[in-house]
Amino acid sequence: MVRFVPTFNKVLCATDFSEDSNFALSYAEEIARRFSAEIVVLHVDQPLPPVMVSPELGPMMDVGAMSRIAEEQRLLAQRELDKIVNRLRDSGLRARSLLKVGSPFLEIIHTAKAENVDLIVMGTHGRSGLAHVLMGSVAERVVQKAHCPVLAVRHPDRKFKHPLET
Repeated sequence: MVRFVPTFNKVLCATDFSEDSNFALSYAEEIARRFSAEIVVLHVDQPLPPVMVSPELGPMMDVGAMSRIAEEQRLLAQRELDKIVNRLRDSGLRARSLLKVGSPFLEIIHTAKAENVDLIVMGTHGRSGLAHVLMGSVAERVVQKAHCPVLAVRHPDRKFKHPLET
């Protein structure tokens, strides 16, 4: 019997800068350290929905305001990515960041394939709210569709509660 021994040369860690993502990053760091792998830290910025100018005028888009808000959001995200990557490099790891715009699920899958990563690491929960209800779990969809293994890390503060428990 041939025994398969996994090796990880490149790890993709998806982040939305939440506490859950930061916890998952600690796993990616340890794996990268043990396998001397490179970490690619990915943040996917979702496009903003149209901004309503005034209810009296009807649905109108303020394109200038939308693009300014989107640009500021991306600049903030890039600064956060830079902080993470600098910290990783200072600790002796090979690391770089990517900032993509689009659907998180699709961009994570596409980036993992394009970067030829050996492992995707991500939190089981990101930022919550209506988007989660409408789109479902990004982590669940990545696990189902990724070309490589996915390590979905649950934050220790998130306890599973059985639906029948009171």
